[in-house]
Amino acid sequence: MRSDLKKILHGHRIVAALCNEDELDDLCLSNVKIAFILCGDFKTLPDIVSRIKKAHIISFVYIDFIDGLSTKEAAVDFVKYYTCADGIVTTKSNQVKRAHVLGLMAVQRYFVFDTIAMYNIKKQMALSNADAVEVLPGVISHVNGYLSSNGQDPLIVGGFINSQDDIENAFKSGALAITTSIPGLWYL
Repeated sequence: MRSDLKKILHGHRIVAALCNEDELDDLCLSNVKIAFILCGDFKTLPDIVSRIKKAHIISFVYIDFIDGLSTKEAAVDFVKYYTCADGIVTTKSNQVKRAHVLGLMAVQRYFVFDTIAMYNIKKQMALSNADAVEVLPGVISHVNGYLSSNGQDPLIVGGFINSQDDIENAFKSGALAITTSIPGLWYL
């Protein structure tokens, strides 16, 4: 699956981060082909994912942000059996493993808050079974360069990607793709 997601990201480097259900129509009309869903709850999520899929957009549910879901593996089961999502985004390794057991793609998200975290993330990336890794914030060029240097894991960066310049800088520093919650950037 890792190679499949890497191919998809090569062709579609801007990933929408849907943080507000009010922007769902905008997302469905945009140029993006991949979306990370960071809003909703266990009741509204199936409809959100369905609408995104009808727009021919690959959907990933960020489990950690969905109201009513937990950090347990059962949350991945819910996404698999009650939505038509293609994959998940999570900070939890056990959920990445469960996603693969169920045939879903998985993106593991990490937060860089200091140099020690950056080094630890690099080590964790080497052990990760995720199809791709997302790192936040994505506007720290030297961190992106360091984390992308192994070339093994597709690196997605997000957080504070608010302009076309931010996108170009992220790509120059080694990111394969970016996530952004700015609807105007979904049309690039």
